[in-house]
Amino acid sequence: MTCEGNCCRIGGAVTVDTVGGLLRELQPQLESGMDTLDFSGVEQADSAALTLIFSAMRHARQAGHTLVCTGLPASFTTLAELYGVSELLPQ
Repeated sequence: MTCEGNCCRIGGAVTVDTVGGLLRELQPQLESGMDTLDFSGVEQADSAALTLIFSAMRHARQAGHTLVCTGLPASFTTLAELYGVSELLPQ
């Protein structure tokens, strides 16, 4: 993950094995005003990716701002549709 300004770019895998570390890295960024997550560098994802998005949304909301997600891979949308939460994904 790399962060610049108000945007953090997620790369590589977003899976059950990596999501805990990503959330720990994101939390201070979200608390300091980061409001955009760029997923265009994600190469592999499982349902834990939704956990990452929804947890980041919650942390951003607690910090008083709204989170925007860009570059969401098609697999994220497919997973969200399967779980019936696609309307909750930040666009």
